[in-house]
Amino acid sequence: MAVQASTLRHGSCGLSMRATLPTRIDNPRFVRVTGWGMPIQEQTLIDAIMQVRGQVDFLWQFFMTVQIAIFALLFIYDEAVEQLNAFARLLAVAAVALFDWINAEALKGAYTLLDALHRQYRADFGHPERFQSVLYDNFVLASFEGRVTMISFTHSLAFGVVLMALFWRRFIQHQAPKRKASNEA
Repeated sequence: MAVQASTLRHGSCGLSMRATLPTRIDNPRFVRVTGWGMPIQEQTLIDAIMQVRGQVDFLWQFFMTVQIAIFALLFIYDEAVEQLNAFARLLAVAAVALFDWINAEALKGAYTLLDALHRQYRADFGHPERFQSVLYDNFVLASFEGRVTMISFTHSLAFGVVLMALFWRRFIQHQAPKRKASNEA
């Protein structure tokens, strides 16, 4: 490995430090990433991809758990929801809207990062002859560009169902509405 020595400026303690900075790396597992000026290992990029995929899984599981809990509470406690005043309903809608928006933005950011990591992997290490065709098609060529539309659809649909359940009670009620008995004699 070829290296070049350079002297660093005096640190805060007044001592001179010498460091070696690599000018060329002969290891094929390192690739100099354009613009970074530093090598990146293939395993480091794969680890980053897997960590972001784990983050995406967590965000989806969190979204689904909260939405199922909200739907269950609206269904089980439909009489209590019926008695909520307009201000309480607006607060509930605002809370659900805020949660859905925050989760959607986090998912969009994670998918954007995941797509960028896969693009970087394809550019640096994505030579087809290195992979089995199924792995190449499903990992190396993976693209997550359409996920933003999917997230917008799923989160809007979930929010719409909560709106309907809060403001149009017959949508969620599991019993026929109670009628007042008439006093005819």
